[in-house]
Order: sequence, then structure tokens, then C-alpha cells
Amino acid sequence: MAVCQITDFSHSFVFHTVECFGIDKRRTGEPLRAYIDLEAGRKRTGFEDIFISYHAGDHVQATYAGASFHIHRSYATSSIKRNDILVYWSSSRCLQSRDSVAKELLSYLPHHSFGKCLNNVGGQGSLRNMYPDCTKSYGDNSYWAYHLHCAMSHYKFVLAIENTRTESYVTEKLFYALDAGAIPIYFGAPNVGDLVPPNSIIDGSKFKSLESLAAYIKKVAADPVLYAGYHAWRRCGVIGNYHQTRAVSLDSLPCRLCALASKSGGKSASSVS
Repeated sequence: MAVCQITDFSHSFVFHTVECFGIDKRRTGEPLRAYIDLEAGRKRTGFEDIFISYHAGDHVQATYAGASFHIHRSYATSSIKRNDILVYWSSSRCLQSRDSVAKELLSYLPHHSFGKCLNNVGGQGSLRNMYPDCTKSYGDNSYWAYHLHCAMSHYKFVLAIENTRTESYVTEKLFYALDAGAIPIYFGAPNVGDLVPPNSIIDGSKFKSLESLAAYIKKVAADPVLYAGYHAWRRCGVIGNYHQTRAVSLDSLPCRLCALASKSGGKSASSVS
């Protein structure tokens, strides 16, 4: 049986499965019920008092742009980018729609594909052999995926493909790449530009074909000035829309949830506006 209640605050409980709501209505004096759904097809239960999702239009927004979701990741990064292999990709949930895009695009580009899907490096364990320094920054070397962040820092580009194209649905794939100092090649949320630093990603949906996208990636890789332009935002730190994206990450969720519950009247609240 899955654990339903994931967090217990003085004025609210946080749940992540619909089955957790055993009664239709919260009784007066009981903690507010907050329901978190960060999946692409987010749906309210109809019984929660506070709805938490990735969308800014809901009661509380939570993004993957902070550090809490990356807590098990190696944060060692390489200062040298490879010129022989341009693109890093990793996926272990093999979906036909995503894999077909990756397969065609990567056929035009020198790349390393880790994970289970389209693997071309000799298996998942190859990551630790290729980049042994990555394993030194995290105590548990048993799981290859803990070192993905460090591994991708060796590449100029990281391919990030969401499993669906949904407004504001941007997962850790994109933020891992930004944190690793790479340029994300992104397929996903149509409004992704509202959530990332200016001129920091290559939006694959803006190109007429995957072949033309590949040609542009090669052009950026070969032009130091053009490549540096995608990293210009780093000199200014967290700026623009990205500042807000970071501010509403999972890192700050507890404090923001408590503030909303308190402002709404806590256990005495009838609803959350």
C-alpha cells in the first residue's frame, strides 16, 4: 500500500494520491488538505483545499528548478566540453513518440546516449567508467543515474524531450542541463521561454525539420561567439523569468504552503481562494 500522506504541517496535510481522501469534506478544525500533482495531465480531486502543481494558475506552483529534486545527484561539473561528441542524451523510460524524435535527430549528430533507450555507450554502467571523476563527489557509486548531472557537463548540448507537450510542464530534464553548463535542446512546453533564462535553450519546435535543427546545432558548436551567446545569462546570475521559476521550486514549497494555509485561516478556513 502506497504512503499517501507525504508531509504534515500544523495547518495542512499534503497528499499525492487521489485515494488518500477518505471523506468527501474536511471537518472544521482539521488541517487543510493539500493535494500535489506534478504530472502533465494534472487533475484536482475535488476534495482538496489547496491544489499544488507545476502551473502558475493553481493555488501553489512547484517547479523542478531548485536543488531539492536533485538531492541525490553529483554536482561535480567539468569545465571542458567535448568537441568530438556534441550531444548528451539519457532516457530509461522508452516511449515511442520521444524515442522517434531522439533517434532521428541524433542520427545527424555525434552523440552519447546513456540509459536504456537507444543506448550507444555499452550499457548504463559505462557512465562511471567514462567519467570516473563524477563518482568522487557522491558517496554512493552504485547507481549510475546519480552521476548524470556530472556526466552531461562534459557535453556542449543536452537533449531534453518531455513525454508530452503541455503548457508550463517543464521537468527536471531541462534544469539538469542548465545546471550542468550545457545548452538544452528542448522539446516540450510551448511556453518554455517563460520559465528559463533568456536565450539559454534551443527550442526544437521552432525548426522546420530535425535535419535543419541538427544543422543549426553544428553551427552553434563550431562558432565560439554564437555558442557563448547561449551562456551570456550566466554572467548575470538568476535573472528574468528564471528568477521566478527558481523562487517557486520544490525547495520553497513548504514555506509557501504554510504561508498560504496561515493566510487562509489554517484549520478554521472554509476554503482557499
